[in-house]
Amino acid sequence: MNTFAIAWDSIWHHRTRSFLTALGIIIGVFAVVTLTSLGGGVQKYVNQKFAGIGANLITVVPALPHTNAKGGKGGFGGGRHGGAGPSFSSIPSTLTAGDVNALNNSHKSVLQSAAGVITVPSLLSQPHKSPIGASIMGVSSPFFGMQNLKIQSGTLKGTGVVLGYHVAHELFPHKSALNQTVVVGTKDFTVTGVLKSAQGAPGSDPNNTAYLPLNAALSVSGQTTVSEIILAASSPQNVPSAVTAARNILLHRHPSHNFKIITSQEILSTVTNTTKVITEFLAGIAGISLLVGGIGIMNIMLVTVSERFREIGIRKALGARDGDILVQFLTESVLLALIGGFVGTILSGLATHFVGKAVGIPANLTVGSVLTAVLFSIGVGAVFGVLPAMRAARLMPAEALRTE
Repeated sequence: MNTFAIAWDSIWHHRTRSFLTALGIIIGVFAVVTLTSLGGGVQKYVNQKFAGIGANLITVVPALPHTNAKGGKGGFGGGRHGGAGPSFSSIPSTLTAGDVNALNNSHKSVLQSAAGVITVPSLLSQPHKSPIGASIMGVSSPFFGMQNLKIQSGTLKGTGVVLGYHVAHELFPHKSALNQTVVVGTKDFTVTGVLKSAQGAPGSDPNNTAYLPLNAALSVSGQTTVSEIILAASSPQNVPSAVTAARNILLHRHPSHNFKIITSQEILSTVTNTTKVITEFLAGIAGISLLVGGIGIMNIMLVTVSERFREIGIRKALGARDGDILVQFLTESVLLALIGGFVGTILSGLATHFVGKAVGIPANLTVGSVLTAVLFSIGVGAVFGVLPAMRAARLMPAEALRTE
């Protein structure tokens, strides 16, 4: 306790210098903890989004012939519907509405439903009015249930268009959109349903999308193939069986293996691993500031030892051992680093909270990250305090007392 009191007294009597010495540790801990916390928040956010979509979803996308038809680790699948990531639009699709029907009518014990999806390159407007900036997609009716899109009014079935929440209110701000006419390209469609406001997966916005029945969308766009097919397994546990069943059906219809099957868990795993690597890389770069802070502590402690030669000599003359002096200066170094780590962690907690709130990412400052920051600060103080402490401990009493 006496050693701690002496260390604290020395730090307190040189408050400005102590603060500037600890500043490197404060910045380093702040940067590392903030980046790892925000990175963890991003992973949590992505997990929540994919959990909202469903762990039982499977996506079939175009692939080059004779590639691995098993899908899996090779990349992302899906389009802008938000179910499975970026589009494979650069690869010509041979998937058809017939494939969707075949998947819908087979292996019902494991394949619950299938939905074809295409993007319609057309504009949406009211008759004789300027178009709005909304996406237009063609989907099979099971799509809405797969994406957890709920109806606010009307129905999801029929031959009309279903509008996202914001699209409906932008086109018809002062009246109900139901049974109104909208123009897609050059064709008129009746609004048969309006969706509730919803959050899509990363990269999607169902609120700003209009949905056409798949066959109508194929007619409007002039396409004969779908961009992708989304499958729902009967349960998350049946996903492997559903993948096998879907692959067998599609291989019969596409012997050249020009498709790829990807599960939501594979996509989630890839995104999570990528985010984790980026977070660790950035945290490693930020950790360099901790190294700089440690060097700062070592330099100041060396100066402190030089300034206190006479104090060291007097203490040794009065019976202090080398170990006592070593522990004394090592305690000061560790205490400086610990103060820096404590302040840096508090600032990081505040920054993580406000930044996360501003960008919509959940704060993920955990007890583990705080303990890691504190222990790392103690380690930095101990490692970089050893040299100054050893120099002080090795001083001979007579030599120290001669120093003015």
